[in-house]
Amino acid sequence: MRSTTQGGRPGTSGSSIHRHGRRGGFFGSLLMMCMSLAVGPASAHTIKVGDVPPDDLGKAAAGDPVHLSSYRGKIVIISFWASWCNPCRKELPVLAGMQQQATRERMVVLAVNWGQNTDQFRQIVKTFSKVDLTLISDEERRLGARYNVKGIPHMVIIGRDGKVAAIHEGYAEEEFPHLADEINALWSKTAPDDEHS
Repeated sequence: MRSTTQGGRPGTSGSSIHRHGRRGGFFGSLLMMCMSLAVGPASAHTIKVGDVPPDDLGKAAAGDPVHLSSYRGKIVIISFWASWCNPCRKELPVLAGMQQQATRERMVVLAVNWGQNTDQFRQIVKTFSKVDLTLISDEERRLGARYNVKGIPHMVIIGRDGKVAAIHEGYAEEEFPHLADEINALWSKTAPDDEHS
């Protein structure tokens, strides 16, 4: 797993399903070109830990606009995923369970479907109709480009202060307990607004 947490230091784990590495020669160049075409144009600014991410996150499946500022004071989990990604499919129920346990007053999960078309997204909405998640379509991968998503699963954790607290790329099921501990630990950190209340 490739991850970055507050403090700015990238972290790694022995369990990994997606790792960026250097490949030399012609095939390496070809691979990089294909990846750039897959993810679309690069974002003008790569979001990193400590940044305040863009407020607009598109529209939820129900058609309501999603603005991160609406969740200030809560922990927000943005999970980029697709139905063909096995770790992603296993992760979503776990995140939904955490949200349910914490309640939406404390934690919100925004599940961004990465790169699947409208028909596929409609089927996904039906499949997850009984799961309390905010589903967002990113068919053109434009949202993913803002968050430098090159592969999935890709998780962005936003703290109660509205800033990016951690970014995790390419993790397997074995990493879920660690991620849950990290998310739970964030709640103990006081949001700036709370300091003056």
